[in-house]
Amino acid sequence: MGVHHGHILRILRDEGPQSRADLSRRSKLSATTLTHVTAALLRDGSILEGDTSLPNGVVGRPAQAVKLAPDARSVAGVHIGAGNVQVAITDLLARPKATAAFAFDTEAADPDEIVGQVSRTVTELAAEVQVETSRLLGVGIGVPGPVDPARRTALASINVGWRNVPLADKLEDALRLPTTVEHNVSAMALAESHYGIGKNVPALLYIYLRTGLGAGLMVDGAPFRPGGHGAVELGHIQIVAEGKRCACGNVGCLETFVCERALMDAAGLKGAAPDNLLARVEQNTAAWDVVVRHLTTALASAVNILSPDLIVFGGHLGDAPQSLFERLERDLPLRIMPHMRDILSIRRATFGAQSGAIGGAAVALDQFFYSGALH
Repeated sequence: MGVHHGHILRILRDEGPQSRADLSRRSKLSATTLTHVTAALLRDGSILEGDTSLPNGVVGRPAQAVKLAPDARSVAGVHIGAGNVQVAITDLLARPKATAAFAFDTEAADPDEIVGQVSRTVTELAAEVQVETSRLLGVGIGVPGPVDPARRTALASINVGWRNVPLADKLEDALRLPTTVEHNVSAMALAESHYGIGKNVPALLYIYLRTGLGAGLMVDGAPFRPGGHGAVELGHIQIVAEGKRCACGNVGCLETFVCERALMDAAGLKGAAPDNLLARVEQNTAAWDVVVRHLTTALASAVNILSPDLIVFGGHLGDAPQSLFERLERDLPLRIMPHMRDILSIRRATFGAQSGAIGGAAVALDQFFYSGALH
């Protein structure tokens, strides 16, 4: 693995074009080593050369700079949710070139059928953007629930009824492309940290609400993977001692109050959940107060334990009415440690409906490109 190559690529991704002198200082590589690394990256097209601009009033020849070539290669990102799958082909900055989605029945969620459909969709999207499937760097898959430390197997996806499903093996057999698997909300957190609102944020907590409530944590640009499994189970913090039975087997979990099913009931809705689900719940004042109160309690616990600088809301929380943010800004500081009160901020996710697929792409980019694995 080209560790130095990956280091240089990450600097160019995060900080933009650099002169070789600046790259040498930032990377702490010798001039000789940097010359060899940049030469290899230029040969394979991962980076390009150009001139840096000189400050106003400075006369002379501009320094030769290098920059990332985002269109040089592509990856596929996949998000498997409860009843839906998103797929995207992206460039090296996780910007989508083509996207697609399909639904499946959670009551009969056959992993082999879903993998087959994912494989066909990736192939179709690659053709759409005129990229040979074999030229993709790899595939990143976000799945609900924890994954194994090697990031190849979905260990326990409660909402689709999966246990110990070797998704990476299955998709590699179907597509003949390297594949990695990650907890889906951790993948979204990774995307926000490297390509979205969380750039240069020391600790980012991403909270995603759809069928269930999940969370992912990034620390210094790297996923926090407790036990090697990736999932931060915010939805399964016990809020009340005597409450409804949760899908996890416990009672009174936050997810029994803050999940699509509970929120649909609170809003008096049937059928598919609307994008403005939380705004609809807000119209039921009593139900809304319960939701916000319990969410605040869980967030206070998470902040006091994890100390994030930034909380990012995705899914239905990303579409929540502004009043939710105002309530949290009012009530949450009183329940967290004093040193966190001036640090913490809460923002909506950058990537909206495409967060899942872009998260999968971000995982693939980390594993197969910015690690230096290509070199």
